[in-house]
Amino acid sequence: MKQILKIITLFALSGFLSCNNKTENTRAKKVHTDKASTAIIPDSIEKLIVDDYPVTNEMFINKGNDLSYTRKSGQTFSHDKVWFSNDILRQTIVVELYTDYHRLHTFHFYNNAVPNDLISKMWLSAYGEPASEKQKQKDFNGFLKQAAKISSSYFVTNKGFKLGDPKQKAVSYYGKPDKQTIDEGTEKLEWNFIGDNSYDINTGPKSKPLAKDSFGHQIIMYFKNEKLVGQILSNDIP
Repeated sequence: MKQILKIITLFALSGFLSCNNKTENTRAKKVHTDKASTAIIPDSIEKLIVDDYPVTNEMFINKGNDLSYTRKSGQTFSHDKVWFSNDILRQTIVVELYTDYHRLHTFHFYNNAVPNDLISKMWLSAYGEPASEKQKQKDFNGFLKQAAKISSSYFVTNKGFKLGDPKQKAVSYYGKPDKQTIDEGTEKLEWNFIGDNSYDINTGPKSKPLAKDSFGHQIIMYFKNEKLVGQILSNDIP
């Protein structure tokens, strides 16, 4: 009997030490996280206010027929996205939403000349599975016909960017792109900015601007003959 009690005691002690060790590890991780989140950003690092379109959250409420903003074209589904268009400009803006109207991605393009890469980057589904590129291309125009009509004033970003702008305007504002590619005559420029909310003093940039009040911001611009024909603005989540 004494031997059994001894074994039980050893197991209990072992479990306590294990839990205590996990608690200490958790505390250590929390301290590390707190230090990272409260890191002092050097004054020498500039802050970039992220760009956006002037569509309001109230406009999302009015245009959503259900909580998931579901649309269907052919066999393809669009979820969590609000589609806006203007017939005079012949342009469309698509805003992909997250919790509390956080704008994950905003797409802007001409209705009659959508860059293939832009469509590729838009998540569309086919009965729960990612839609193939061929299917997305086939059904894409059906979503444009369902877009809510809004004023042309919403198709200029807060920083003044609009389709048709020269490439030099973007480069002058954002600097040298982080990536530059050309596909089928369309040039794609990409800029990636770390957010000040996720800045790490040990690994963060020393000279490149940080996205203000952000966990990360990306800009993709498409150019044809040096003119802007499409744009994607993306905002990371924690």
